Amino acid sequence: MPCGNGRLPPRLDFTVYGAVLGSQPAATTGTNFSGSHAPFRYRYTTNSNCNAAQGTSATTSFSVNANVAANCLVAVENIDVSTKRILNANVDATGSITATCTPGTTYTISLNGGTTNSAPMARKMSRGAETVTYGLYKDVARSQPWGDATTPGSTVAGTGSGEAQVLTVYGRVPPQDTPNPGTYTDTVVVTLTY
Repeated sequence: MPCGNGRLPPRLDFTVYGAVLGSQPAATTGTNFSGSHAPFRYRYTTNSNCNAAQGTSATTSFSVNANVAANCLVAVENIDVSTKRILNANVDATGSITATCTPGTTYTISLNGGTTNSAPMARKMSRGAETVTYGLYKDVARSQPWGDATTPGSTVAGTGSGEAQVLTVYGRVPPQDTPNPGTYTDTVVVTLTY
């Protein structure tokens, strides 16, 4: 006869909480992980005065799964040409784009034509109606323009490693008529496609 009131105890449900910890090596996309066996033990009594416990144990298992999806983060460093008085020679400056993607994730980075939607080597920094022409490039020699998909071959491709990958953006203001003094700016949209 069961202990106590003669009835078996009610079923007990327990929630097991899991977490994937950050700051660990990144896994390749599409990877699945599985857990292993977990023992569950229980005891029960069979006498009426409840002082002679008898029991047994049982082992079962449950799965722990994680699917790593492709993902990318992008960050930028601005390009500052600094103060120039006369634009009679090339003025060069650099910035950067940092891509952090899951390992094995292929990506492409494109730069639009700025607020005036100009060609990669003829973007415009503006101050009111006045402009300063400049270009953005993929290489230090400023021979490979960095643009978007509408300019064939002008985007930058890569493959994620799980670590931050820093890509330099090479800017150049070519010789041109010097406009009136003031601050000239442009906003370029960076698009990372994966």
